[in-house]
Amino acid sequence: MRIIRGEIKKFSLLFLIAGLCFFPGSFSQSGSASQDAVRLQKPLQHEVTVTLKLIQVYVTDKNGKPVIDLTKDDFILYDDGKPQKLTEFEKHVLSISAPAARAEERVVQTPVPRSPRLLNRKFFLFFDFAYNNPLGVRKMGEAARHFLETQVLPTDEVGVLSFSLLKLLQINLNLTSDHRKVRDLVSKIGLRDSNQLLEDSEDAYRRKLAAGNLADARPEAKTSLPMPEMPELDMKEIWRLSAMTYVDCLSALAWALRSIPGQKNLVLFSEGIPYPVVYPPAPNDLTWEYENMLKEMQTSNVAICSLYTGGITLGDSQTGAWTLSKTSDDTGGQYWGNMYNYEPFAEKVNTMTGSFYVLGYPVSEKWDGKFHAIKVEVKRPGCDVRAPNGYSNPKLFTDYTDLEKKINLVDLALAEKPLSQTPVRFDMAALPRSTEPANNLLLAAMIPAGKLGETLGKKVEVISLAFNQTDAIVEMKRTEENFAGIRQYSAYLLSILSVPPGQYKCRIVLRDLETGKAAVAGVSATVPGPIATGIKLFPPLLVKPDRGALYFKAHGPSADAGKKAVTADLKTLLAYDTAQYAPHLERTLYRGSEAWAVICCAVPEGSSPKLKLTAFLFDKLTRDQIPMDLTVLEEKSEKAARTFFVRMGVPDVEPDAYTLLLFAEDEVSGAKSEMACDFSVEDAAKKGGLGR
Repeated sequence: MRIIRGEIKKFSLLFLIAGLCFFPGSFSQSGSASQDAVRLQKPLQHEVTVTLKLIQVYVTDKNGKPVIDLTKDDFILYDDGKPQKLTEFEKHVLSISAPAARAEERVVQTPVPRSPRLLNRKFFLFFDFAYNNPLGVRKMGEAARHFLETQVLPTDEVGVLSFSLLKLLQINLNLTSDHRKVRDLVSKIGLRDSNQLLEDSEDAYRRKLAAGNLADARPEAKTSLPMPEMPELDMKEIWRLSAMTYVDCLSALAWALRSIPGQKNLVLFSEGIPYPVVYPPAPNDLTWEYENMLKEMQTSNVAICSLYTGGITLGDSQTGAWTLSKTSDDTGGQYWGNMYNYEPFAEKVNTMTGSFYVLGYPVSEKWDGKFHAIKVEVKRPGCDVRAPNGYSNPKLFTDYTDLEKKINLVDLALAEKPLSQTPVRFDMAALPRSTEPANNLLLAAMIPAGKLGETLGKKVEVISLAFNQTDAIVEMKRTEENFAGIRQYSAYLLSILSVPPGQYKCRIVLRDLETGKAAVAGVSATVPGPIATGIKLFPPLLVKPDRGALYFKAHGPSADAGKKAVTADLKTLLAYDTAQYAPHLERTLYRGSEAWAVICCAVPEGSSPKLKLTAFLFDKLTRDQIPMDLTVLEEKSEKAARTFFVRMGVPDVEPDAYTLLLFAEDEVSGAKSEMACDFSVEDAAKKGGLGR
């Protein structure tokens, strides 16, 4: 499948790097259509894995009503044409019909099960801000809130996606069973995003198609001056390329959703791409890409349920209603063409997805990426069966495509429990060091040579990343290192990133380039914006004497594993000699000894402050502030920041939990700032301390 087109490469690449950062814990190592639920034994030399394959099956009668009384013996499942012995069976029933004597149907919700289900319902609410209109935006918010309040069960998992012209595909909320969080987010969706609409998309399409250029596209505009000559624009081509961006993002989304087990239901609120754009008289590459996207959705077991937000359509083939209708029909979903009466749509989606069966059988998978076709039959006559088309075997990391490696990287970085593996965890620190947009975030980590064991081999990629609050990658630095000799060293990583002001999830990922095995560290950090007045202290980075430290540098040129030298720019930025000191990430001070720290302070750009630093230990029990001797060993000046390398004397206090208080005062302006960090104070005799 081709994801990136030449005409829109920069947009699609942005999506692949940033937009696929979602659904923590939802990606499999193969990046395939596997329906894995349970690993029965660990891979043996990456050759064979025994896996319990779970298949989600919907069965309806000739009238489209769910058939809810089948047993395991009623099903026949074929894997590549061979019948399989079913070892697992589960039935989910959302609603049942009332006795025949009653005129109305009574809906009875399935109670929350006491034990975990094999597979639950999964909904993705997809808000389309590009192909929509202001009234449609309001209505889709109302419809989504109604669906959440009336149709979603406690066991359902729900995620929120959106698409706009400026931001492309966004993951507003990862797949979660915390429905309150979903409702809180959906309640905020409204006209604040209307500046990114393709407003009245089908009307605009007709108008621009007839006009042929931007000067005529807005006939309501009046001017007393003659309009300047403008080059003619091919509006059909512009609309085609815009639609191609949209379709490419949906195709990549479908590909990424393959590895989420079971059926996925994408509830799409949209006006749709105008049908003539996708299906012109002479089909073009957009036509084939759209058809391919629908096949990708089918392969990934995604049913698209569409609510048309363009009003009430009366069969006008020029609107996006026809496109949405075809999309829903081809993927096995539901289409509804009246946004003013959306309640029946919510009920139809709920009924369609509420009753299903889960079939499970063991398979022996080889690491070859081979696709297996699945076919499910029901012995009872008159039943219509909807089941996945198939799944793919996992494959070796060296056979991954670039896209698969990116998805695997995001899974490792963001998932609490990545499906691909259980990575080694290690500590890191993420500290803002300036309010300038360049070189304003420091990542520091100690590479856990002893913990790595056989996880990482000789050739390893070292990646430092900053994710924003929507889990999009804002900054990434990568080098390749030789880890063959690090086990006899204390190895460290320092990375300087450049990010806009905001909150970030910071990660360092070490990944073996042969096996894909990984080690991961992660913390959160807040980077403030520029200050106009005053000063602002940032959290300190503690360091310790270590003349044998080995540094890997994700911020610049890579150094060989056997070299101990570091680049000069690192010393310039951090104000300490990295050949003499190394990061101390433990929150521990040692009484009666010395401690060293890098302290950064933001100042107004162009100012010339004279800063004085002081430090205290705050005793949480007695509430006393105990002075600490503080000596500035080196100071570095930037246009909006000052960086200090200091030595502090730790008082001989009782071992306990304390707060380190740092104060900065501008002796010129009198501006002050303080920073508090919690530490424990222990005896200096303990190993690994900062004291000499």
